[in-house]
Amino acid sequence: NSARLDENNKLIAAIERLNVGYKSEVGRDDRLEQIRSGVIARPQGDAALTVWPKGTSEVTWLNTIKDNVSDFGLKFDDRILYSFHTALKISEWSPLTVLAGVSGTGKSELPKLYSHFGGLNFMSVPVQPNWDSQESMLGYFNAIDNVFDAQPILKFLVQSQTEKTVNPDGLKDMMNLVLLDEMNLAHVEMYFADFLSKLEERRSAHKNNLPSIDIKLGAKLEPYKLSLGRNMLFAGTMNQDETTKALSDKVLDRGVSIYFPRPTTLITREKLKTLNAPSHFLSMQQWVSWVKFESNLPKLEQNKYKDIVEDINNHLGEIGKALGHRVWQSIEYFMVNHPLVLAFSENGFDDANYKKALHFAFEDQLVQKVMPKLRGIETRGISKDRCLSPIRALLEDEKFNIVADFERATVMGHGQFMWCSADYLNDEASQKEYQELVQAASSVPSSVPTPEQFKELNVYARKKSVEIVNLSAQQIIDCLGISGFVAKDFATYLSKNTPKGSA
Repeated sequence: NSARLDENNKLIAAIERLNVGYKSEVGRDDRLEQIRSGVIARPQGDAALTVWPKGTSEVTWLNTIKDNVSDFGLKFDDRILYSFHTALKISEWSPLTVLAGVSGTGKSELPKLYSHFGGLNFMSVPVQPNWDSQESMLGYFNAIDNVFDAQPILKFLVQSQTEKTVNPDGLKDMMNLVLLDEMNLAHVEMYFADFLSKLEERRSAHKNNLPSIDIKLGAKLEPYKLSLGRNMLFAGTMNQDETTKALSDKVLDRGVSIYFPRPTTLITREKLKTLNAPSHFLSMQQWVSWVKFESNLPKLEQNKYKDIVEDINNHLGEIGKALGHRVWQSIEYFMVNHPLVLAFSENGFDDANYKKALHFAFEDQLVQKVMPKLRGIETRGISKDRCLSPIRALLEDEKFNIVADFERATVMGHGQFMWCSADYLNDEASQKEYQELVQAASSVPSSVPTPEQFKELNVYARKKSVEIVNLSAQQIIDCLGISGFVAKDFATYLSKNTPKGSA
């Protein structure tokens, strides 16, 4: 009897599956509804997040992230955090940020915690080895089951371009980050090629004419146009072992490869903590205010660093390799968008800290944009004499701290150049100098209250039974214990900008 019941259940299941073919095909609107269902519930009502205050200092925002990550029990090098943030800022020139290095050094945790404490919406997408097309990543219409099998990343991308007025869970006013975890388990060019090409088109596109990706909804139906807004950022992690694929020049050209250093001291994590709910969200308006779309590098500094890239390009030309215009453009805009460079540019282009920050930013870009392009060069014979040795001498003459990593790359690739380390980040003298720059940038007076100061002022205003926008400079001094000059700036700011969610 049990055997007959099992057989009967199998036949019933088969009949239900076959019946799908005789039902009326799901229409375009129904398929779109399956795509637009969303995957992130935006906090509403009392749980709604307040926006990071307009005019928040970029360095203050990054320091808040760093402090919260440290409280959580992890620690990232200042230079990696600043490089990751700057690489995301220049997505107009390099739309993909790749995190590479030793497994277990925090490549996946950095984007996650950066987004959580910085107020970005975040989704981690584990890349599968069998991804061979865009449909593998996004989803496709399943004609057998008569449904559109939308993957979470597609729903997230659609949600990120949906206005809150259209859908209460719309995220178009917020910044959003997608992480392609273990992105080189499959060929990136196969499942992400269209994105790489279209994301570059954002550079010269008007906000009302942004590039889009065609999402195929099935035969005889017009594709859905997925707009690629500037509030959508992409990052990926990469391991280098026998299970992974090498990144092509197309991907390297359109990305920034940030290498994590080998740990010199293993850090003990004494207690596992749970993540608290985020306190603020980062608006697209605030993010765009931090991005510089025009280069203001002084001609002298621009020529200095451009000459170095051109010299490397000339040495590469000796063996039939080359750097394109895109590489220098990405380097230049990385430099002018680096938070430390921006902070010290207010002091004038002759400021010593400004020049130090430029040097650090350019050194980071040599590792992230130029050195990966040298892979495959033979480390002996003509290639060594005419290309690798002159480049090494150039790095040493210009006092870049990456010579040891360069030499390591010449011996690790079994006769071919292969950049695979970032030990220059472990140099104590360099770390100390960088931290001093961060502290100096952090001490630059800000005329905008931090989120913590807003909370204090809100509590103080309630006790005094006044609106926060009507607080006097003296009351702000009494509450926060700051100088009169800064208090006056705070009072002016509060009178013109009523903070969302304030008393």
